[in-house]
Parts: sequence; structure tokens; C-alpha cells
Amino acid sequence: MRTDARRTAISPIIATLLLIAIAVAASIIVYVFVNSISGNLTQGGGQQVAEQVSMDAYSYPSAGTAPVVILRNVGSAAITLNQIFFDGNLCQASGATCTAAPVLTTGGGCSATTLPSTCSTGQYTQVTLATSAQTVGTSHVVRVVTSDGGTFTFTVIVGRSG
Repeated sequence: MRTDARRTAISPIIATLLLIAIAVAASIIVYVFVNSISGNLTQGGGQQVAEQVSMDAYSYPSAGTAPVVILRNVGSAAITLNQIFFDGNLCQASGATCTAAPVLTTGGGCSATTLPSTCSTGQYTQVTLATSAQTVGTSHVVRVVTSDGGTFTFTVIVGRSG
């Protein structure tokens, strides 16, 4: 056996290059993984992002009158107003809070005076809700649902306009 034989390792330069190569490969794998996750998350909700409804104004002057809400399509896609809820109850022919189906005015360009009604970008409709008597000063929630599942919630107060 030889006593003068030395054990040699890889040089520090080669070791540094190997560590850098491993770090670059790991970062590429993480980048691809994160991009695939974020791509899948943003693909599904595109239509709801394009759907946007605003309440331009409302009038609910007293407890004995029907609230009137003006809804405008401010999104980048046409929408179809499918359902309207008042305090969580669906407004249709007759319900717990609504006493009749909502009446829509087509002067703003939306397609129908009954639900469903389609509104292009920038068009509006005036919605009259026949509700049971409410107490002056109380707030009530109006929720609009589109045919694609977009949900928009607004608050109206009895005795006020906004």
C-alpha cells in the first residue's frame, strides 16, 4: 500500500458550477409549476370578471311604495339579468317579500320588460320591485343574478333615494 497517495476531490470551481446549475434547474421547475397553477385559476372566472353591474340610482320614498332601482351593465360583455332577490327572497309572481314579479323598463336599451332581460355594455334598465310594506329607515338587500352566475348585491333604504 502506498502512503504518499492523496485523496483528491473535485475542484471548488466545478463544485460551485454544479450548485449553480442545480439552483437554476430548481427555479425553472418552480416557475413552471406556479405558472400552471395560476393559469388554471384565471381561466375559469373570465366571464364573471367581464360581467359587472352597477346600481346607478334608486328610489324608495316611503314604506307604501315600490322600490325602483336603475341597473347598468358596466362590464365588457353583454349580460342577461336572470333573477332578482329582495332580502334573500326571489322576486317572482308572488313570494314572501315580493308581491309580484319585477317590472323592467326598456328605455335604457335592455331587451325585455320581464326577466330574463339582456343588456349590452353601457345599457341600463329601471327595475320596479313590488314589495310588502317595510318600515321607514330600514335597509334592504337587492341581489341581481345573471344567467352566467354573476351575483351583484346592492342596499336600498326605505324613505331615501340614492
